[in-house]
Amino acid sequence: MHRRTRFRVLVALTIAWAVWAGWSLITRATPYELHVIDDLGVPVAGVSVDISGRQAGTSGDDGRLSLEWSPSMKELTVSAPGHVPQVVTIMERPDRPVQVVIKARILRGQVVDDDGNPVPDVVISTAAAEGRTDSQGLFDIRGAEPGPVTVTRPAWIEKIFEWDGSPGDALIQIEPFTARAVHISGDAVATRFDSFIQMAMDTELNALMVDLKDEMGLVWYDTENPTAIAVGADHGAYDLAEVVRRAHAEGLYVIGRLVVFNDPIAAQGRPSMAVWDSDLQQPYSSNGQYFLDPTDPEARQYGLELAIEACSKGLDEVQFDYVRFPDERGESATFDEGVSPEVRSPTIVQFLSDAVAALHPMGCAVAADVFGFITTVSDDGKIGQTWEEIAAVVDVVSPMVYPSHYSTGWFNYDVPNDHPGPVVREALADGIERLPRNVVVRPWLQDFGYDANQVRAQILSAEEFGLGWMLWNAASNVTMEALRPE
Repeated sequence: MHRRTRFRVLVALTIAWAVWAGWSLITRATPYELHVIDDLGVPVAGVSVDISGRQAGTSGDDGRLSLEWSPSMKELTVSAPGHVPQVVTIMERPDRPVQVVIKARILRGQVVDDDGNPVPDVVISTAAAEGRTDSQGLFDIRGAEPGPVTVTRPAWIEKIFEWDGSPGDALIQIEPFTARAVHISGDAVATRFDSFIQMAMDTELNALMVDLKDEMGLVWYDTENPTAIAVGADHGAYDLAEVVRRAHAEGLYVIGRLVVFNDPIAAQGRPSMAVWDSDLQQPYSSNGQYFLDPTDPEARQYGLELAIEACSKGLDEVQFDYVRFPDERGESATFDEGVSPEVRSPTIVQFLSDAVAALHPMGCAVAADVFGFITTVSDDGKIGQTWEEIAAVVDVVSPMVYPSHYSTGWFNYDVPNDHPGPVVREALADGIERLPRNVVVRPWLQDFGYDANQVRAQILSAEEFGLGWMLWNAASNVTMEALRPE
């Protein structure tokens, strides 16, 4: 072959090799894009791609990630928490984004109580996702991760079970916490809390109810709330976090009682929050009671702020007392938004709904005290407490079914106070029959003016329905003989 021809051939071969080598290099180094979506077409964030046991990348919020092409790395394992892993084989370097679909794992089922009744508003949590039961106790959680599943609802006993990721409906049974508690006034917490701890150790009690703010408007715990300080309500007689710690150390459930709208200190210290007397041009009072105006935003906010602060100290439950309009009010009692039936009940329900929204994320149950007769009447008793509407919002509803508070004729008794057990039974039966959902009913029982047998008769009536209870004595002088020994 002619020398010049050989040279040209050599040059051509060199150029061809260089072109092939350059193209091969480009082919090897040029990245390509993976786009990962779930079975509903939603981008999946946090996807991990493994190639030959080596992690090659993680997707962003848009489900996209960039990978380098190599003929030796054709098999990709695509996985994400809460999804079924997918193995993808890519034979040639893609010239466009590769879409990969990974199927979300789904945990579904129903939560019921011991009687098979659906339990709403239960939070079902896995490592990757969580959901909440609907009014029928049903849940459907996409992106659930196999492993431990936590089932929680405030004022109910937490349950944990293992899920292997398999399909099928889970039936989960939970039960409410059945609290047996006594009222501990702010002064009693400060001066003799040890005796109540010991009482619980010696008897059937498994919970303690401490006063946070009482009917006088005094905030007994160590509050830093600016409104309480400004109006002089900050009594600061005890360290709430320490009280809770000591009770929890003995396995006791701790309830904080917060009197909301009956508040002489705040009503007189900040009249703009008070029910106003249009005749006397001063905060309205009746029988020595001064009420904050439930329709006043600042008054509602004061109660919520104290509840949030108290919950942050470790309480299990915040119980709102006097969460109502004043029951005795003359024509001169005026409210920011009026006091018509159209205003009363929605105002109270909205306050409790706001409390649930604020306290549930913090881990506190929300309870509301209601007048005993509310379990029987169909209206709001002219105070904004409608049984069905309150029970539809809170975790615990506590009717004050004190027999001494029922007048002649109630439940066909001339003197209801002479029939403690039957009166409590009748009142609770009325309320339970009208519950709009599965909610904890925990009555206040009368521990004043009665002997041990009469107190015990009320307890037995509550327990006939499988309910817990709380004993009320304003001075916290508990009738110990009415309690079963541990």
